[in-house]
Amino acid sequence: MKGLLLYLLVLLYRFPLGKCYKKKKLSSTILILKIDAIGDSVIWLDTAKEYKKHFPDHKLVLLHNKVWTDFAMQLPYFDEFIAFDASRFMKKPLYYFQLLKKLNCYYYQKVINPTFSRNFFIQDWIVHNVHAKEKIGSVGNYDNTNNTLAKLTHKFAYHNPGLKAIADKWYTQLIPAEKGIKMELTRNAEFIRGYLDVNFLSQLPHFPFEIPQTDKVSFTKYVVFCLGASTKRKMWSVKYFADIATQYIEDYAIVVCGGKNEDTLFEEFSKFDLPTNRLLNLCGKTSLIEMASIIKYAALTLTNDTAASHITVAVQTPSVCLLGGGHFKRFQPYEVEKITEEEKRFLPLTATHQMDCFGCGWICSYPLENGKWKCINKIDVKTVQQKISTLLCELE
Repeated sequence: MKGLLLYLLVLLYRFPLGKCYKKKKLSSTILILKIDAIGDSVIWLDTAKEYKKHFPDHKLVLLHNKVWTDFAMQLPYFDEFIAFDASRFMKKPLYYFQLLKKLNCYYYQKVINPTFSRNFFIQDWIVHNVHAKEKIGSVGNYDNTNNTLAKLTHKFAYHNPGLKAIADKWYTQLIPAEKGIKMELTRNAEFIRGYLDVNFLSQLPHFPFEIPQTDKVSFTKYVVFCLGASTKRKMWSVKYFADIATQYIEDYAIVVCGGKNEDTLFEEFSKFDLPTNRLLNLCGKTSLIEMASIIKYAALTLTNDTAASHITVAVQTPSVCLLGGGHFKRFQPYEVEKITEEEKRFLPLTATHQMDCFGCGWICSYPLENGKWKCINKIDVKTVQQKISTLLCELE
C-alpha cells in the first residue's frame, strides 16, 4: 500500500501543475530559491550578494523559508521577497496551488536553485512548476529527498536514484559538484564558480545590514548559552551546561536564548546551583534580529550545532560549538577559502567526541545514551571548559 502511495505521489509530482496557470510574457525577473533552515541560509549569505552583482539589471525575487524572514527582508540584494512555509508545504495540498499561483505571476528569465542537497518533493517540484526560460541547479545529491522518503515510508534509510533522474531533466543546466563531503561554504562557492565567477572564493558570511544593540539584556558582561537543537538527541546535557556555568564562568552573566519550545530546557537549567542575579531567560522572547544582537554583544556563545552557531560567525562573536558526527565537516568545523588572521578568531571552536562512524548522516548504529546520540553525550565537560577558557583569556 505504501509503495502504491509513493508511486502515485511520483506521478503527481511529474505532472507540471504550473500549466494550470496562464504563461505570461517573458520578463527580466529572476527567481532564486533559498528555502533551507536558518543556519544553512546564514552560511549562504556569503554568496547571496553575487546574484545582484552579476544580474544588476534584473529584478531578483527571493523565495525564502519564513523562519528567517527577519533576516531575508533586510538583505539589500533582492527586490522582492516571498516567504515559504515548509510546515504547510508537505501537509496542505491547497498550499501547493496558492504558492504556485503567487510564483507564476512572472514568466521568469531564470529560476536558480543553488542548494546542493536537493529535495524532489520541495525545491525540484517548485522548479518544475514555475514558468522560466532557464532553470539552473546543482547536480548535488539527494540526501534531503531520502529523508523525506524515509518519513513517508517509515524506513530509516532510503535511496531512490530514479527520482533524481526524473528531476534532473527539469533543469536546463546543472552545475557540476565534486563528490565527497565538503563544508557548505565551499559547496556554495563551488556553485558560484561553476555558474557565475570561476575565481570566486568562499569567505565568512556576515549580515549586510546594521544590527542595533537590543535593550533586552542589561548585563555589561555576559555569555550566551543555547541549550536547544533541532532534536533532543542532538542536545548536549543541560547538566553539563550548568557545570560549565557554575564551575568555569564566574565573572559573566548567563543569557539563555532559544525558541519558545525551549523554555523547559531553561527550567531544567535553572534548577542547578546558579545565581539568579546573573541569569536571564530569553527563550522565545526575541526576534531573530534581537537574538543576533544579543549574540553580537556577548563575550562568547556556547551552543549546540544549530543556527545560533552560524549566527555567531556572521556577527563575529567567539564561540564554542558542541558538535556530533552526523554531518561532520558538512556544516562544522568551518572551512573558508579566503580568510584573514583577524577573522580566524571568529571561527567556532568545536568540541567533539571523535568516533570512527562520523559522517553517518545521523543514521546512528549505537543505542541512545541519556536520550542523546552517543557522540553528543560523550563530549567531555573538561574539553569544553578548556576551549571556553582559551576564548576568555583572549578577551582579557
